[in-house]
Amino acid sequence: MKALILKGAGQVELGECPDPVCGPYEAIVKIKAVSACNTDLQIIDNLIFPPAVGRAVGHEGVGEIVEIGSEVKHFKVGDRIVLPSLCPEFRSMEAQQGWAAFSNGGMCFDWCLERDGVAAEYARVRDVDMVCGKIPDSMDYATAVMMCDVVATAFNGVEHAHIPLGGTAVVFGIGPIGVSCVAAAKARGAGKIYAIGTNAYGRDLALKFGADEVISYKDGDVVEQILAKENGRRVAECIIAGGKGSTVAQAYRLCQPGIGEITSVNAFYDDIVLPPSAWNSGMETIRFTGYQATGGREMLERYMAFIEHSPSYDPSLIPSHINHGFEEMEKTFRQKAEKDVYKPVCLLD
Repeated sequence: MKALILKGAGQVELGECPDPVCGPYEAIVKIKAVSACNTDLQIIDNLIFPPAVGRAVGHEGVGEIVEIGSEVKHFKVGDRIVLPSLCPEFRSMEAQQGWAAFSNGGMCFDWCLERDGVAAEYARVRDVDMVCGKIPDSMDYATAVMMCDVVATAFNGVEHAHIPLGGTAVVFGIGPIGVSCVAAAKARGAGKIYAIGTNAYGRDLALKFGADEVISYKDGDVVEQILAKENGRRVAECIIAGGKGSTVAQAYRLCQPGIGEITSVNAFYDDIVLPPSAWNSGMETIRFTGYQATGGREMLERYMAFIEHSPSYDPSLIPSHINHGFEEMEKTFRQKAEKDVYKPVCLLD
């Protein structure tokens, strides 16, 4: 099968991979759309996962089932499904403990590690009944591919946050996940929502999805800006959906002791440093939790049902660049590094 293969640091090219073979609980999916994110750039350019060399890349894909294993019960050939970025093993000991997302040592991200990624003609998804979600008839592939990581990561993290009804929330980052966190926080009952970032495309989406105001770090210390607008009162919830490790200290400075909570759905690639002044030498009662999406068919299909009935959140607006065909697959992954590209998608007709 055709695939976009990782050859080495910074090197991907179209080539051939062996056709996937279906296991009893698995499905073979003909890929219809893929998207790229910052993690893909880390995998390709910085080789954060060395076993990915020689495999097809990509972890955001949707498509149509062409083959199912003998033990598959819920899905059938022809179903359109979301292949999530995280594929927990629900038959693991961790799943019995209630934490399938951390099955087998915590790595339920297996695309381009234990199997080829989704930037290919076909993909083999494990335990399809448990991990994949059926795409509603009303949702096109370019929208559905936002479910794989953008929606799953944002919604799952905010769903586990404890936002008090009417409480003020701050979302760090206005990338695709950040603006989706804004929408989720609004749906969870947040009152005033500040979003932090400078991207013009993301700014418009943040405001459309429920942010009251977008704060730019170019205008000065974002903490001081927000505290000035709140008359010095600190906020109930900080959601970190982008930025460097320094954003954690900013979130601690913003959160109100006692009820304050920091929810992170961000991938950090630099050190997090907490100066004593940011959290009263460690004695402030502020909860900090990082969330990896729990995954699962129930979660994905529930989030898609929410989107179908949401009056304000429309993930079809997130893709900024739509490419077509395998000829533009590499272009799609390279575009993610370009400043004027918000979220690229490649449709495979």
